[in-house]
Amino acid sequence: IMGFLSGLVDSFTGAGARKDLDKGIAAIGEGRDKAISAYQQSGNEAQGYLKDYRDQGGGAFRMYGDTLGVNGTGARDAAQSTYLSDPILQEQLRLQQKQRGWSSNARGGWGAGADALAASRVNLQGYGDWQNRLAQAGQQGQAAAGQSAGIAQQTGAGVAGAYGNAGSQTAGLYQNRAQTENAL
Repeated sequence: IMGFLSGLVDSFTGAGARKDLDKGIAAIGEGRDKAISAYQQSGNEAQGYLKDYRDQGGGAFRMYGDTLGVNGTGARDAAQSTYLSDPILQEQLRLQQKQRGWSSNARGGWGAGADALAASRVNLQGYGDWQNRLAQAGQQGQAAAGQSAGIAQQTGAGVAGAYGNAGSQTAGLYQNRAQTENAL
């Protein structure tokens, strides 16, 4: 009987409506927090998939700038040293120079100006090819950075939407409460 009487008093005074409002607001807050957590978790996970591409692409782009000398002569010298320190590259250059030498010998031009020009072209072509690969890796990094920016924007929009929806729902509950209290 006591519970029944308590329920009647709550109905008359509006205390029951207040309790329901508090439960509704708490539920909206909990739903908002779960939505925000899900948005942030999925955004972070998606960003993780792109991290290596962004990092390596950024490094390749800096190295490309170094080879062009835009980051100073010290950076350019360091990039050239990196290029020339590659043992596989050195072997490729040795084989290309050997093939060039055979071709020049066959034409009787070993040691002539045309031979020196051919030797220079072999070296420059290899360096230019390396620069092109660095530029392509830099472009790949730029694309990954663009995708990351899009993911960050989508995550932010999702979080903002969760806050906005929770705010609208909470305002609706307060409006209902006010209408109920005015009716009493």
